[in-house]
Amino acid sequence: MAELEIPLPAGYRWRIGSAWDRPWVRRGLQATLQESFPEQRHWDHLEKTLDRLFDPPRTPCWWILKEETGEPVGGVWAGVSTDQATHRRVAYVFLLWVDPAHRRRGLGRALMQQVERWGSQQQLAAITLQVYRHNQAALHFYQQAHFAVQGYWLYKPLSSAGSEEHEHEGHEVL
Repeated sequence: MAELEIPLPAGYRWRIGSAWDRPWVRRGLQATLQESFPEQRHWDHLEKTLDRLFDPPRTPCWWILKEETGEPVGGVWAGVSTDQATHRRVAYVFLLWVDPAHRRRGLGRALMQQVERWGSQQQLAAITLQVYRHNQAALHFYQQAHFAVQGYWLYKPLSSAGSEEHEHEGHEVL
């Protein structure tokens, strides 16, 4: 598996993702969003996001599995986008997830290195992603990985957002 030469700590192994991993991606998206929005209870909108964007190998994903159980403890899902300022093709990280019990072991760094390797192979100019400003741990992680703030994602709720349908649409991330 030459594509996955990025070393992992003992007890973990790589697995290249496929279209069959949609449930894992959905769980990863929900877990990361639940951390940022603990009051949110409904995640059905994630299916629409996956319908639109999840298409391996065009939008690849990679998993880190716990060797003894084979269960995913981390994953990354990426795609190709266009930088609106430079018009260059860039990698866009839709999901970077590491189970809280397995954090601070270098797994997130290995996942990002996998995206870097893939992006370089695709001749992409950069990696882009979105992170919520209150997620200080993620911001610190990305700063350590040499990411720089390129802009700000602004949000202003409208008065009509009080209905349940609009409320859930407003939290769609992808």
